[in-house]
Amino acid sequence: MKKVSKKQGGFTLIELAIVLSVIGIMAAVILPGLFQSREDAKYATAQTQLEKDFPSAIIRYVTRKNTCVGMTAADLIERGVSENSIWGSPWSITTTTNTATLTYPIEANDSNPDAEEDLATALALSSNVQSAAASGTGVTIVYRCN
Repeated sequence: MKKVSKKQGGFTLIELAIVLSVIGIMAAVILPGLFQSREDAKYATAQTQLEKDFPSAIIRYVTRKNTCVGMTAADLIERGVSENSIWGSPWSITTTTNTATLTYPIEANDSNPDAEEDLATALALSSNVQSAAASGTGVTIVYRCN
């Protein structure tokens, strides 16, 4: 009699269950960190925009017009500032003789409740900023125009 060898034609149910559970555990560990990194990158980009792009556009406007009064969002957009915040909402600006006050909305799903306050504190240390405060829905920054 000839003996017929039986070859395994695929994976067993236990092997598949083990592989899927390992993949699930890896995803549970890695994905939250990736989403947090993405949110952190948005804050870093917003901080850069608020520390460099806005002051640069304001200085270019004041250099050309010799005043801060009458500056509009369109004037800053014309000088290279994005028309929306990093989160896609429009920002607004008001001016006085010596200052430009920017209201910058933040719509983050961040687990850090102090993220807006941290951003305002970091901005207040900038040489172009007179003051910065968190408002609950964003940050209000007062830039010097002189």
